[in-house]
Amino acid sequence: MGAMIYSMRMAFLRNLSSVEMLLRDMLYVSYLIPSSRIQRLLPPALKPAVVDGNNVFVTLVIFRGKTSGAATIPAPRVPFDQINIRTYVIDPVTGRPSVFFIHCVISGALITFLYRVISGMPVEHTSFSIEAEKDKKGSYSRYKVSGRWNGEFTIEAEEISPALADLPPFPDVQEAIDYLIDPLVGFYSDGNVLRRLEVYHDPLVPRVCRPTKMIFPYLSHLGIVSEEEASFPHNVLLVPFTPFLIHLPAKKLTGFEAI
Repeated sequence: MGAMIYSMRMAFLRNLSSVEMLLRDMLYVSYLIPSSRIQRLLPPALKPAVVDGNNVFVTLVIFRGKTSGAATIPAPRVPFDQINIRTYVIDPVTGRPSVFFIHCVISGALITFLYRVISGMPVEHTSFSIEAEKDKKGSYSRYKVSGRWNGEFTIEAEEISPALADLPPFPDVQEAIDYLIDPLVGFYSDGNVLRRLEVYHDPLVPRVCRPTKMIFPYLSHLGIVSEEEASFPHNVLLVPFTPFLIHLPAKKLTGFEAI
């Protein structure tokens, strides 16, 4: 009984310190590349979560968000748009695939400031726009994001299937989803400190999109994919909406350094 009360109390305190976000129009643009290209961008403590022999995915995650304060305290929701460049690594705590945030950019100046203060994540600020259009059946007939982030970029896509049927090299759909869009642990460098962030969301059910235009020079500037490769992502997935809890503060990964 005492253990149950303790667990309930800890769960309450955990939620109390969580930030809730409502994320919508989440586009995942993924590239399968040799892990050697990404290794130099990773802290020594993190190893690529390789698939298909010696390859690893790198994903652009683009979404609209609204956030409030602590998840248990009502507060006005502040809108923002965000783009993450992330790759996939092995969590040294659990041994499971997780994500490492290479770079992040946010459209809202206030949210950018709060991100930096609350989490220590070195996010950037720039202006860009997300346009999402649906047909009468609710399918995404057009998705477009454009702006400037280390070069002018434009990404356009359209939905071609309401559900993911298969995605090689993953052996089944669930493993693909677990790897690409469902990790609940993320890492980022805060100066010389490596931080581990835990999140929670319900299982995501992605739709499948076809890219119609892909110009994103920052990826080639980072040496991740060439400009030509950027035009041909391995897959493009889309999640219309999900509530999202970020458990704060992010934990310093004891015994490890970011560089």
